[in-house]
Parts: sequence; structure tokens; C-alpha cells
Amino acid sequence: MTTIEPPLRQRTTPTASLRGLVRRATRWGPALISVMAALGCGLYFALRTYEVDLGVYLRLGGRYIFTPHLYSLGLGHTGLLFTYPPFAALLFSPWQRLFTTVDAVQMGWTMCNLAALVALLVLSLRIVRPEWRRASRWRLALVLTLPALLLNPVLVTVGFGQVNLVVTLLVLWDLLGSRRVGPWRLPMGIATGVAAAVKLTPIIFVPYLVVTRRFRAAATCLATFVACGVVTFAISPASSRVYWTKALFEPTRTATSVLTPGLGFISNQSLSGVAARIAHGDVPQLALMPFLILVSAGGLWVASVAHRHSSPMLGVLVCAATCLLVSPVTWSHHMVWVVPAILWLALGRDRPRYGRWIAGGAAVLFWSAPIWWVPHGRLLELHLNVWQLAAGDSFFVAVVAFLGWVAFRLRPWLLPRARADNEAVAVAPVLPRSQPTFGIVANAAASRSSVTSSSVIRPLR
Repeated sequence: MTTIEPPLRQRTTPTASLRGLVRRATRWGPALISVMAALGCGLYFALRTYEVDLGVYLRLGGRYIFTPHLYSLGLGHTGLLFTYPPFAALLFSPWQRLFTTVDAVQMGWTMCNLAALVALLVLSLRIVRPEWRRASRWRLALVLTLPALLLNPVLVTVGFGQVNLVVTLLVLWDLLGSRRVGPWRLPMGIATGVAAAVKLTPIIFVPYLVVTRRFRAAATCLATFVACGVVTFAISPASSRVYWTKALFEPTRTATSVLTPGLGFISNQSLSGVAARIAHGDVPQLALMPFLILVSAGGLWVASVAHRHSSPMLGVLVCAATCLLVSPVTWSHHMVWVVPAILWLALGRDRPRYGRWIAGGAAVLFWSAPIWWVPHGRLLELHLNVWQLAAGDSFFVAVVAFLGWVAFRLRPWLLPRARADNEAVAVAPVLPRSQPTFGIVANAAASRSSVTSSSVIRPLR
């Protein structure tokens, strides 16, 4: 009888083992260093500082949600008021009762914010580069964790204990992600509706869904938002009544504290804040209403065209940028949308020709944060000269430049005559380039070896 012995397992020499360890360390070492440094920053914020906005959520929202005093009391020594919808206070109520010490609750919420940042990076990379392997996306996301944390909007969000990263993640996951929760796939609009119920500004994505002809998603988002409000009203009718009849119509409530004295405070990078600094005093919202309506309508129009003729990612970014401009108050930490925007500029298939250079410039701008270089606090920002205004309004200028550039590049589809001329010109198929110009990719999954009429790039003139 003949027997076949299994081949002997190849012995691994110490040199080969060492080489494998070096290879793995080279691949994942930068990611580990970045994550550990980010965790160190988070621990510093949680254990050595007071996260003042988290204090508002818990000491005001979580404690007074079941009383009629939710919107009338201020946080001691700061005067900060609770300004979010009552549904947000309802969500923070268990946090206020679960943790017994400030360090514990700040540690828990800081870890949630860091996890949301990593998830936002992974999701953004998956959207702009869906062909990448999962391990590659995670490795790059972890490498970028510390650089993303050091962007001023993200750094202030984590340092103040804000909810902006979670809100942005919900919206992006809902509109551009898989929306899977275990074996189930949620309908589009639910997560955005919840985000709007927590922080009102994402409600602008309802008209965005309408103009992009996703009516069911818009209805779902609005229904979810209303349902959250109804549930909160059933649990806490007094607080809900005060918010929806009075506090909602007082945008200056967010800028009446010692830390944020007036809408002209330098951190307010919205159209209202810039107007207040230029006019050396608060400008009535009624006087700004025509400009706000014009910017809102124009921004949603550009967002819908970007969604159809460039990419859904660009459409969402344009809508978010529009929201940042027209909101009465856009503190610098509200601009965490800069994270997916920079990744789109650097890696998106429909990015501009010099997108990576623009992404680098945007990163430098938000790392250096020139808005804090000028005199601020105690109303000093209402007396700035021209050069100080240029630095103090730099975040606002960056958002306006982004919207203006997108509108300029999409002008063939924005202007009726230009659109007619563009549709009349026959466009020959071209191969995708390593750094494609801003254009339309009808089918990004097509084979690189063959180009058909359904997989073309139409460069914009």
C-alpha cells in the first residue's frame, strides 16, 4: 500500500519573521501612532478641561427637559442657554443620570466624538473611492485621524463636547452611505430626520431631496423629524411648547452669553455674523432676509445640478455649505463638513484638476485658523480694520469661494443658453485620467480597457 505523506511545513526563519513584522509595522505603524496621539488629545480634553457645551446638554438639557424652565435657565458663570430642540435634551437625559462625575461623562462623550470622527473618515473614503479595499480605507482613515482632529472645527467640537461630528455622520451616512443596520436597510431620510430633530440645521436637506427629485426620501425625512417632535411633546409638553412657539424664533439666544457676546462674535462665520462685523453691530435678520433667500435658493439650485451632473457627494457638500452661510449662527465648530470636503477635493473622481493642491490649502487654512488671530471677545471684533476682517472672516470666504467655484464650473448646466449649447456639442469618449478634470462620470465601474458610450467623461468648458 502506497501512502502519500503531507509535505513538510516550510520553516520560518527568524529573518523572515522579522521582515514580516517590519512590513506590518510599516503598513499600520503610522495609523497606530495617529490614533494614539488623537486619543491622547481626547484624554487631555476629557480630564484637564471643562467641555462647556456638554455641560449645557447635561446640566440644562438633561436635567430640565421635564420642566418648563429648559429654555429660560443659563449655565452658571457662562450664561449659555440651551438652544437645541427638546428632542436633543431628551436624548441627553439618560447621560445626565448615568454618569456621576464630570470626568466620567466627558470621557465617555469624547470617545464617542473620536469614534464618530473615524467613522466619518471611513465613510467619506468609501464614498469617494468605492473601489478601494476595506483594509486600505481603514488604514488611511486611521492615519488621517490626528490631522483631521487638528482641523479647527473638529478640534473645537471635541474640546467643547459638541454634537457636530455625530450630526454630520448621520446625514452623510443617510444620503450617501449604505444605511444598513445589521440585516436591515433603513429608508433614506430617517437618519437625516433624526439629525434635524437634534440640531435643526440639517432640515435644509429636505428641500435638497425635493429638488433632486427624491420625494419619498424628503417625505421620510420630514415625517421622522415631526415624529421625534411629537414624541418629545408627549413626554415634555411644557418644554416643547416654549421651544416651538418662542425660543425657535430668537436666533440671538445662541449669542447672549459671556463666551459668545452677540452675533458678531468672531466664531460666527455665517452671513449674519460677517454682516455684523462689517456693520460694526448686529444687523436685523429682516434686513438680511432677501440675501438669505437668494443664497438659499441659489445654493440648492447649484446643489441639485451638482448632484445630477457631477456626483451626489458634491451635491451634499454644496447643500451643507449653503446651510453654513444662511444659518443665523455658524460657529467655527459647525464647519466639520470640511473633513469630507477635503477628502473629496483630494480623492474624488470629479475633483478639480488641482484638487489635491486645493485640499492642502484648505487643510492649512483650517489648521491655522486665522479667525482667532484677530482681536475678539468683549465686542472687539466689531471694530476690526480691513485686513483683520479678511483674516477674521477667512472661513466664510473659503465657503463662498467653494460655492462660487462649483457654480462657475457647472455653468453649462446652470445657464439655459449655455446648457443648450453644451447639449448640442457632440462629446467624444475619453479615457479617465489619473487626475480627471471636473466633469461627469456616467459609469465609474466600467472597464478601463474599453470605453463605451455609457462610460464617458465630459469635460466642462
